[in-house]
Amino acid sequence: MQFGETRLSEDIPNLERVIKRLDVLISILFNTSNPKDKGIPMSKRIEMLDSCGLRPVEISDLLGRSQSYVNKELNRIRKSKSGNTKP
Repeated sequence: MQFGETRLSEDIPNLERVIKRLDVLISILFNTSNPKDKGIPMSKRIEMLDSCGLRPVEISDLLGRSQSYVNKELNRIRKSKSGNTKP
């Protein structure tokens, strides 16, 4: 190994801590974004995280919702954007 190189196995605990802290920060931002009301609606949160490239399982973990719920919301959001909404 050369200077500055580390083994992946040594970095994993550090990465897990960083990921956990980022998850907490995102959650705090969502919950305190608009103090006058209840914050950003769940469907908007899901839409924003999806637009950032997160997978449904990652979104569900982050928001504390089931993957089924997230998938249903994503389908509803995509249908409304394409104009295929049911009456």
